Amino acid sequence: MEESMTESSRKMGRAIFISASYLAKEFKNVPMEVLETSIFFFGSKRSWVFPSNSQEQQESVRQPTKYLEMDQEFKSLILEKEKQGLLYWLKPEQDFKKVSAFLEGITDPMTGENYKPLILDDDWWKKRLSFTYRTNRMQVIANYKMGDHDYAPVMELLIASNPTLHPVLSWTSDNTT
Repeated sequence: MEESMTESSRKMGRAIFISASYLAKEFKNVPMEVLETSIFFFGSKRSWVFPSNSQEQQESVRQPTKYLEMDQEFKSLILEKEKQGLLYWLKPEQDFKKVSAFLEGITDPMTGENYKPLILDDDWWKKRLSFTYRTNRMQVIANYKMGDHDYAPVMELLIASNPTLHPVLSWTSDNTT
């Protein structure tokens, strides 16, 4: 997938938004060029945002995030990202090998090559001494083994595996001066 990137996007790397609930609140503050080139990796189920029956709707209502009340413009953005092949829903499968395969199918605009596989090697993580986010080796390992989507371990896994990705939980927090 060929995409152009702005100078600021090139400096920070391609944004990968990891929370539907945070992004739903902030997407109107994110520059359009960032949204257009970004990847979405959400820990939720697609059916929580787009239920296809009453059972899925009831399950969505039971979630702490009010997915059904998300802005229609945001939902349209999600559908566009799906069409582009730039969105991955972790649930229900919760399989980081599949997340890795998804990322490996996307071209990194900074290198012109596809993203590298996620580092899902326990021994590699056990030897890691420094971390970018507030997490540790055992949290990262447990997170990908359990198929969880705890924010700091997910962000650490993404950036350690592909340093040209810029994991974003909160655009406002990441981009204030």
